[in-house]
Amino acid sequence: MLKKAIGIALILVIFISYSSYAQLWKLRRYEASIGLGTSNFYGDIGGTSDVNNALGFKDIQLKYTRPSVALGFRYKLSGDMAVKMNLIYGIAAGNDLESRNDSRNFAFRTTIFEPSFQFEYYIIPEGRSFSSAAMFNRRGMINNYSKVYAYVFGGVGGVFFKTKPLEDFEDRFVDNFSNFGLVFPVGAGLKYSIDSRWSMGFEFGRRFTTTDYIDGYTSPFSDHKDVYDFAVLNAIFKVKSDRRGRPMFRRSFSRR
Repeated sequence: MLKKAIGIALILVIFISYSSYAQLWKLRRYEASIGLGTSNFYGDIGGTSDVNNALGFKDIQLKYTRPSVALGFRYKLSGDMAVKMNLIYGIAAGNDLESRNDSRNFAFRTTIFEPSFQFEYYIIPEGRSFSSAAMFNRRGMINNYSKVYAYVFGGVGGVFFKTKPLEDFEDRFVDNFSNFGLVFPVGAGLKYSIDSRWSMGFEFGRRFTTTDYIDGYTSPFSDHKDVYDFAVLNAIFKVKSDRRGRPMFRRSFSRR
């Protein structure tokens, strides 16, 4: 009888612990992030000399990889879903040197500003992560630190750009196009929770656009719109929420 009672008590403790553990996302459902990363562009100028370019990934050239800076604001809808607003500034560059159009000698440099929104679905959400080391603190709450979460995302936004022609392209450049287009981000990310306030994250997203002029040029034989990638390493700050789900900025900086 005693063994049965102990067994039932253990099951209840585990169930209550797991229930609390699975709902921890509600305590800090707002997040702000800042990140540094890279940008790569796929358009009508530059790229690989190989016609079979493996979905564009062969067009990635390290010497034309440029930096990007990102700000993000995330709201968790549930333990496995979230929405995020992005403000990203990046640079795109390309050169026909050693590409399929080597003899043309076109080159460009473009600044990009992208405001966008994305919906995230967590394949590994906060309730189910690689780590299982949940421990009680002195107040009886479960610590949910040192966890890895994975997600995929898709979204929509805009891209504003300013193109500077280089090399022989300077003599052929005609600025008679719109400097705006729609953008559709698709990608995946990882988050590593350091403690109750901070996480680190890495996110890779490919951007499909409705414009063919980010590099300032469209070929008569171009069948596709411009595409670019952002790969960003983020520092993420988690903001506390009250019982009604509203952010509490002052208490978020407390160590409690």
